[in-house]
Amino acid sequence: MNAMQSKHPLKQHPVKPIPKWSSHLSVGNAKLDEQHITLLELGRNLMRLLETDTATPDQIHGALEDIVRQSRLHDALEESILAANGCPTLAEHIRVHQAARNQLDTLLEEVASSIVNKTVLSGLIADWMGHHISENDLPVKDYMKQTPPARAAA
Repeated sequence: MNAMQSKHPLKQHPVKPIPKWSSHLSVGNAKLDEQHITLLELGRNLMRLLETDTATPDQIHGALEDIVRQSRLHDALEESILAANGCPTLAEHIRVHQAARNQLDTLLEEVASSIVNKTVLSGLIADWMGHHISENDLPVKDYMKQTPPARAAA
């Protein structure tokens, strides 16, 4: 692999678009839904940059940093809500979040090193965003509907 190649294998199927927000994606928690909407908007922003020939690596890096920053805030809140509500699959949810964080960190490093394979990057972001809500969050939405009130000190 030379210095300009991505560490990620190139998928042979066309990139799916970032999903548009709709009520069927709601997890029943206004704050988490708001964060999902923001992540989807940030993803579409990155995709628009990747579709242009004039986007610079710095612009792409900045857009990806925005996604990483928002996803970390979102994951932390989501994990705390799932824990507070006794989600039985919390450990798996955390593992999925960690794997996504690792992948996003690798992508950030590659973009910072001017290793930008737009096809691979757009495919990975679209796949991650397409799966995050539908396959990871919706199955446990009963544990996300509300943040339990803080317990009074005994």
